[in-house]
Amino acid sequence: MIISADRFLADLEALGRIGWVDGEGMDRPAFTPSYDAARKFVEDRMMDGGLSAKIDGVGNLFGRLEGSDPSLPAIYAGSHLDAVPGGGKYDGPLGVMAALEAARTIREKAIPLRHSLVVAGFTGEEGGEMGGTFGSRAFAGLLQEPFPAEKLSRVGLTADGILSAKGDPGGIACYFELHIEQGPYLERRSIPIGIPTGIVGISRYAVRLEGEANHAGTTPMKERKDAMREASELLSEWFAWTDTRDDFVCNVGVFSLHPGADAIVPGRADFLLEIRSLRDSIMDEAAAQFRSLLEKRKKVSVSMEPVVWKGAVDLDPLLQDAVEAACREADVPSVRMPSGASHDANPMARITRAGMIFVPSAGGISHSKEEYTSPEDLARGADILARAILEADRRL
Repeated sequence: MIISADRFLADLEALGRIGWVDGEGMDRPAFTPSYDAARKFVEDRMMDGGLSAKIDGVGNLFGRLEGSDPSLPAIYAGSHLDAVPGGGKYDGPLGVMAALEAARTIREKAIPLRHSLVVAGFTGEEGGEMGGTFGSRAFAGLLQEPFPAEKLSRVGLTADGILSAKGDPGGIACYFELHIEQGPYLERRSIPIGIPTGIVGISRYAVRLEGEANHAGTTPMKERKDAMREASELLSEWFAWTDTRDDFVCNVGVFSLHPGADAIVPGRADFLLEIRSLRDSIMDEAAAQFRSLLEKRKKVSVSMEPVVWKGAVDLDPLLQDAVEAACREADVPSVRMPSGASHDANPMARITRAGMIFVPSAGGISHSKEEYTSPEDLARGADILARAILEADRRL
């Protein structure tokens, strides 16, 4: 390997202790003291490694290693530093610390680099108060919604700070992101490196079925306007239809009944429907199918309102080729594959060339304290990232 695997793994493990709660997992959401401590840890490592460091108006951290040709735009590489509640140590931080290790390696070994290299630690990728991929969307200039002053105040931000965080696309040559796969594809095939070809789009809808609350002991079954029953029959029909398709996935992970008492027929059912696909048109088709099934429910009134829309993106072929060339150089098997999860590479792909690298997730588990990738796979991924950056520096 061209990187220092021992140093990289030690720093990644040290970062993983910040916000870790034994028996529960990671507690490091954006805009919290544990997050600030993690960012300070990485900022210190950047400066110790000879990089200049800055934090922008939304809390994104950037460390810069100057290239030999200041007229060229910079290569960006990184990921996010926040974590879901109860999550693991690798989702996000792997990409940041690997990019930092690539920069340190290039500097210490005096490896020629024409483009400057910027290590990015984006904030708020995992959602929360400001919504998912918040930091990278701010940097990409994709935040269109007005944020109430009260919400901004709760997280210590300002409207001017959000505007100031917008990066200059002309100063960005490309963006790389190393990430754990968060699925079982690589592990099941014993392939150490995945090269994502695209990132799924995500759409979410707030669905409501409203019937009539009534006494559960005295209302005859045939006369009930039971929102729970209507919702369960709807979802049974929906999942029967989805089983005939392999071009999208969906989920209902939030479901609530009102008034929520054991002796009352539910008068209202609310849930969130999520649809993911590599093609926006497929997401639209699936949503239309769900709406048609929903509107067939006759005993209840219904509504279906969009709450999230993130379009799918294709990742850059030149960067896919650069990662593949890096794998050949290191004699490491690889496979091209889609990404079923969203990443900071999604908003970045809307303003520059973007590419990703996946390493295996044990058991396909992520967003869990049980998340695990072997040290060998972690270091291999960091090494391939460094080689891919150098390959892109030659090709761009």
